[in-house]
Amino acid sequence: MARSGSRSRKRQSDQVLANLIHICAALGKELSVATRRHAVVSVKSPGGDEMLVTEAGCDLLEVDDKRGWARVCLSSAARGAMASRDGGAQVSAEWPAHALLGRCVAQICPPAVGGYVCSKGGEAALSKIFSGEKRPRAWVPYADPGEQLARRIERVIAQHQAAHEWKPTAFFVAKRGLLVSADTPRRLLSSVRRLISECEAGLPKPGGAPLSLSPEAVAGAKLAVRRAVFRSLGEHVLVEHSVSPAVAWYLRRRDAKELVRPAAVNEIELVYAGGGPTWLEQAAGKSVEAKLSRAKNRGERAGSLLVKGLGLFIAGQGSDLGAAREATETSLLTRAYAAGLGGVNPLTQRQRSVLASARPDTRAELAGRIAVVTGAGSGLGRSIATGLAKAGAAVALLDLDLPSARKSEELIRQRVPDAAASAIRCDVTDEREVERACDSVLDAWGGLDILVNAAGIAPSYPLVDLSPDKWRAALEVNLTGYFLMAQAAARIMIRQGIGGSIINLSSKSGLEASRDNTAYNATKAGEIHMARGWAVELGDHGIRVNSVAPGNVFEGSKIWNPEYIRSCAKKYGIKPEEVIPYYIDKTALKRDIKGTDVADAVVFLCSERARSITGQTLVVDSGQVMVR
Repeated sequence: MARSGSRSRKRQSDQVLANLIHICAALGKELSVATRRHAVVSVKSPGGDEMLVTEAGCDLLEVDDKRGWARVCLSSAARGAMASRDGGAQVSAEWPAHALLGRCVAQICPPAVGGYVCSKGGEAALSKIFSGEKRPRAWVPYADPGEQLARRIERVIAQHQAAHEWKPTAFFVAKRGLLVSADTPRRLLSSVRRLISECEAGLPKPGGAPLSLSPEAVAGAKLAVRRAVFRSLGEHVLVEHSVSPAVAWYLRRRDAKELVRPAAVNEIELVYAGGGPTWLEQAAGKSVEAKLSRAKNRGERAGSLLVKGLGLFIAGQGSDLGAAREATETSLLTRAYAAGLGGVNPLTQRQRSVLASARPDTRAELAGRIAVVTGAGSGLGRSIATGLAKAGAAVALLDLDLPSARKSEELIRQRVPDAAASAIRCDVTDEREVERACDSVLDAWGGLDILVNAAGIAPSYPLVDLSPDKWRAALEVNLTGYFLMAQAAARIMIRQGIGGSIINLSSKSGLEASRDNTAYNATKAGEIHMARGWAVELGDHGIRVNSVAPGNVFEGSKIWNPEYIRSCAKKYGIKPEEVIPYYIDKTALKRDIKGTDVADAVVFLCSERARSITGQTLVVDSGQVMVR
């Protein structure tokens, strides 16, 4: 009987995967490159306890039995928890919304749909289109990706059930796209095609004569664009030209220049083209470089350039050009359609920031990760938070000193213009404050992937002079604080179910005791051993836990304050100004350790390059202490 049940479950699982592949293939053949990479498809098992969902950013035509999807285990108690990531796929952030809906779900945003959801009058227009249906389609106000969208859809479903005693099966989500669910692949595809057709029926048809261009003019424009990108951005790029029917039709509009003034109108344009297209009267001169520089300062890549009379030019890396071109062509149609539906309703600056952090440049090592760093208002905490932001992560900067945390946020935004960063006041020794801080991160970004425990104090006294109050304070901040933060983060990561990384910032003193540092020695050693225990506990959930043990990092440190330096000078019988050179001379490399050195180690341990490393201690001390 057991074998029979196992075979039955295997057949069901195979059929669920076959259904997913079938839907992806059908939609992939009908959608352009950018929109099929942006689309999300999911299929649940007959019992509803499992869901297969496409990988974030995966081309639907590349989904097969081995790649492009992840398996999510759903429970009645929670919206869902990731049990495994088959083929190493990174599950789409939209899976919580899919978990609420029917067996087969598709989330797409072709131009016709974009025209409605990205316009000021789209909701009213859709109400008229579907007014004759017994079950009109639901409109969903804008919501950020992931948990935020799921919560918004939950409310819309509840409202419709209260008013009509039924659940909608199609949702037009403002600035996001269309969500459709059905009980079979055939019905899903039929519904999607009908909804798109009905949207297209109310919109103008692109057409007209093609643009007449000279090859010399196009070639000259490509050279000019490439030169402008290099001079303004310092990047070597390839340049692709498009004068497709959609581009030609758009350029003939009298309002073509005005319609591209607003910032990005949807996520597709932001992610795959770096933002809205840049209008150029001609592809030559310093004005091109100036526009590219201004776009860079806004945090946009300005990879798409619309040149009057010449067409669309896409500047970028080879593998990105096709998606950027089709995203921009989709954007042009979306903007043109929206113009006839009350005008374009672009993404706000906050929405652009959130969406950019949710789906940033895929070349960034930690793209899409959400990180929390404690003690981020100064010293190593600030350096680590900056390093994570540079690697593409969205970073919450926790510190008891909120003005210092805000200063760190400001510095990060200066160095990483499109970074998603948020300063939060938090006393890591207070359980309620820790919970509130983590809730803020969830509300802002919908998850948590990385925790770096970096808040700490170092009361330096000889054993006979160390007061119980100083001892207890060190225990509270350096051990209880690490414990409370790790506990809260682990709970979120387990519920989220897609793994994670916890880093305890220890010290070389946790490996080799230093003089007159009883509390610091004990707590830093304790942090390492706590991390080892957590690594054993959390490994089943794909959560890796490691420690970084820095040597003496002097720049920007609150620990290395004048009082602490004087105590070190007294301890070694030297002058205060000799303390830092003394410590540097104790290292094998005779090299001053910088915050960036520690940040690089943390980024590595949080990345996929360290996917098989857990329960370990990485020492960054220029060779002062050797791990035994």
